[in-house]
Amino acid sequence: MKKEMDKLKNRMKSSKKFTIFLVVLLLVGVIAGTLFITILSSSDKSLIKEYLNSYISDIGKNKINYLPLFCNSFLKEILISGAIWLLGISIVGIPAILFLFFKEAFTLGFSIGSMLFVYKGKGLLYAFFYIFPCQILNIVAYGLLLTYALSVSLKMIEAVFKHKTIDFKAIMNKYSKVLGVVLGLFLVSSLLETFLIPNILKWILSIIK
Repeated sequence: MKKEMDKLKNRMKSSKKFTIFLVVLLLVGVIAGTLFITILSSSDKSLIKEYLNSYISDIGKNKINYLPLFCNSFLKEILISGAIWLLGISIVGIPAILFLFFKEAFTLGFSIGSMLFVYKGKGLLYAFFYIFPCQILNIVAYGLLLTYALSVSLKMIEAVFKHKTIDFKAIMNKYSKVLGVVLGLFLVSSLLETFLIPNILKWILSIIK
């Protein structure tokens, strides 16, 4: 019994350390993305401003094409999560998995930074509704998938280099279920991003004009 309790404690410590590592990586990515716009050229900043103004204008004029927007959003998450999932069953996928997670955090930060740069005070409001709840759901989904992907990858490494026996079928069954849950979260996030957030922003625009 004592041995099992020690194993559980060690697992909780490892999980806590890994969670802290992911949070730090997330924060570094978001901060780097937020600040990145400050080093862009004037022409790049103008393009970003033009894109955001066009998007906000389309929302105000109710010109959003919802179906393509939803398909693009959900397809992007399927491709990235599929890539992370596949990298998890390789023995060389850990750096790539961490890079993809950092890239998503950087993209989130860049989106926030762009809104703040273009809309100043209003940008805080836009960024808030951009983050909640869609991006929070995405972060939870990526964190869950990342945890299992790295765990599976480490087990594969142990099996190959340390000649440890693993129940591959059981691991893949659980890993596939995790992917299903993650895709479900991304589906909800994409639906909210496509059909809820534009309408919230439209309501905000009608108030602050």
